[in-house]
Amino acid sequence: MALVNITTNSSTALNTSQWNCEHSSKFQRFSKGIFYGENPLNHTLSVITLQASLVCFSTSWLQFFLAPLGEGSFIPQVLAGLLTGPTILGGIKSVKRWLFPAKPFYVCNTISFLGCVFFLFLVGIKIEPSMVMRTGRKTWAIGLCSFVFPVLLSILCALAIRQTLNPETDLYKSIYYIAIFLSGGSFHVTATLLEDLKLLNSEVGQLALSSSMVSGAVSAMWEVFIITRQQSTLQKKKDKSSIMMIISLVVLVIFICFVLRPIMLWMIRKTPKGKPIKESYIISVFLMLLVCSFAGEFIGEHFLVGPILLGLAVPEGPPLGSALVERLDNIVSGVFMPLYYLNSSSSFKIYLIDGRSLAVVQPVAFISFFGKVLGAMLPCLYSNMPLTDSLCLALLISAQGITHLLHLQTCQYLRVIDDQTYVQMVISLIWLTAVSTPVVKFLYDPSKSYLSLNRGKTIEHAPPNAVLPLMACIHLEENTLPMINVIEMSNSTIESPIFLYVLHLIQLVGRSAPVLMDHQLDFNFSQVSYHSQSIINAFKSYEQQHTGNMMVKLFTSISPYESMHDEICMQAAKQRACMLIMPFHMQWRSTQIIELAHPIRDLNLNLLRNAPCSVGILVERGNVINNNPLTTVSFYSVGIVFIEGSDDREALSYAMRMAGHPNVTVTVIRLIEPGKKSRTYVDTDPDGDLIHKFKVDFIEIKRHDYREEVVRDSVEMVNVIRSLEGCYDLILVGRCHDSESPLFSGLTEWNEYPELGCVGDMLVSSDSNFDGSVLVVQQQHRVGVSRNDLNNSLNAKQETITILEVPRETKMRQ
Repeated sequence: MALVNITTNSSTALNTSQWNCEHSSKFQRFSKGIFYGENPLNHTLSVITLQASLVCFSTSWLQFFLAPLGEGSFIPQVLAGLLTGPTILGGIKSVKRWLFPAKPFYVCNTISFLGCVFFLFLVGIKIEPSMVMRTGRKTWAIGLCSFVFPVLLSILCALAIRQTLNPETDLYKSIYYIAIFLSGGSFHVTATLLEDLKLLNSEVGQLALSSSMVSGAVSAMWEVFIITRQQSTLQKKKDKSSIMMIISLVVLVIFICFVLRPIMLWMIRKTPKGKPIKESYIISVFLMLLVCSFAGEFIGEHFLVGPILLGLAVPEGPPLGSALVERLDNIVSGVFMPLYYLNSSSSFKIYLIDGRSLAVVQPVAFISFFGKVLGAMLPCLYSNMPLTDSLCLALLISAQGITHLLHLQTCQYLRVIDDQTYVQMVISLIWLTAVSTPVVKFLYDPSKSYLSLNRGKTIEHAPPNAVLPLMACIHLEENTLPMINVIEMSNSTIESPIFLYVLHLIQLVGRSAPVLMDHQLDFNFSQVSYHSQSIINAFKSYEQQHTGNMMVKLFTSISPYESMHDEICMQAAKQRACMLIMPFHMQWRSTQIIELAHPIRDLNLNLLRNAPCSVGILVERGNVINNNPLTTVSFYSVGIVFIEGSDDREALSYAMRMAGHPNVTVTVIRLIEPGKKSRTYVDTDPDGDLIHKFKVDFIEIKRHDYREEVVRDSVEMVNVIRSLEGCYDLILVGRCHDSESPLFSGLTEWNEYPELGCVGDMLVSSDSNFDGSVLVVQQQHRVGVSRNDLNNSLNAKQETITILEVPRETKMRQ
């Protein structure tokens, strides 16, 4: 027989233990399998694997139903833990016998707490402490008020309720702790919620992040002080224990800052630029993590204090911070944390819920939540922020999540609160967060902030001989030269200069808050990646060659792909850009086809739906790449396929500007139906007016040309498009046309790349031999409409955007 020591979570004594007897042959580590007559559920590893599978499946199932309602990831995770844990599913005797026996469950307990160590380490890595010092007065006001207001209101509420309670009850003793811990904020919870709602790059999201950093820092210091004080009260010698714990904690912080952090900085210096960090360095940091966790437990603090302090000391971003996040993020979020939620449900005893405790804790929780919302809204309203935006920001800051649950379990373990109060506080944590987050999803539209800044900024409607503001986005170093060639063709002159805003886009890895670096204000290469340096140098050299008629402003945006379009649109609106040029997600080379990360395609689709200006998608097919205006004089042949509509007019307007360049030849090919051939172009329609203007201004110049092609159906149109292969370096086409025209009959159903439109797809599809480049243009004239209206109008004007993967002979993924 074997004895298993099971420590209970009772609040009456920390040393209370139970002793259960088991057969020594039961719950060994590995099973021989059912074919050898063994039950896999009699083995620890099999039971833990089944527990993890159940909670992960439940989490995915709940996220599928709750995510469209606006719920973040926390609510499905905690509900999945309660449903599959001992609270509900484990309450069934037959299930509890096989799925939640004592020994495997407490092995799962140990694994889940190890997951918490890595989780809080990741939280610390993603936090940038310097953000607190860089925030403005408005951010400090929101952060401090969102902490002070709930503390004051909830303590007053607790004081009033305490007068009705029996002094001998646990609720009477812990009511003030309940008020304080329910008032705390968390930067990680706010950042995770913003990521779930895809609002990290929004105006309200940025303000919520910086404000939650302030309130989270103040809350953390306050809670650490209370926990340290409570730890000292559990010791028999109360005179010096508290002072020694505080001194030891300070020594641990000094050791991390002045010993471990310099070691990590040395690792970064030893890593060549652009190269991944050594695996031995990663393992060394993991050893530091375990040592810091043990040190926190050794000095009497919680074992989770050391990991978060070490995480804060890790230099954010690449190469070290990003590498650590890449190694740990998936396994922690996919395996360890589901087991933690399953394990935490064992402390949630549903039979302890009664009306009396419900009437005490829930009002305090609601008043605390109301105080957070009120405290965050008042500074916003004072600074003339709209009421809707103020409410959404307050709800984002007031949301609760995993870090609050960890604090509650620590309070339960240290007897700050009893089991009954813990259950009530978890209930309040769930319902308050579940109610508030959908409000943000349905009230706040980030596109309104930048759609309202731009009014009809298109190339077609831009005044002649005026400054042309363009924005170019770069993903990789290979996008630089094709983009410079397009800008060179755009004919920047002293009379009509170009203001070019270059945005280097980098995926957010290794930090929670997105970053936008303006290289004019702080041209510090130590803050940018190795690839950003080469991109910056190339555009700076191009600007120097065109002094007087070209101005280039360089930015680096580090943000998640899911919300990157909000950052791009906001910058395009602020800079009053007429056109935003984006690289296509596929790149053609002489020996291979390079397909970039799939989120880049989704990014382009989001920009087509939401951009406050015209959008051009640049597809690189070969010839333009061979020209290098930085070193030689380049000549370009440009063709425009003109059919009808605002997108074609925008493409032709851009081509007419290119036609003024002495080294550019422009040819307009207009495809018309037979019934429209005799139509008079002057003073009849916008298409005809622009065609007439091109003829008057440029057709007499010998290097430019205009021709019409009469096409009766889609087959003849395809033949004309195919005839252009090998004739031009760059072809401009409009994205959308009249889909009811017989010219497009049957074409939309076979598009490989619907975001390029019918004509662009013909030139770029896998069976095309076109070796030039294509710029697909969409004119943005729907300024001021909501996101839903914009999506509906796009769907009505063009086919539903679907993704069709076509196998190719040569493909390399990056």
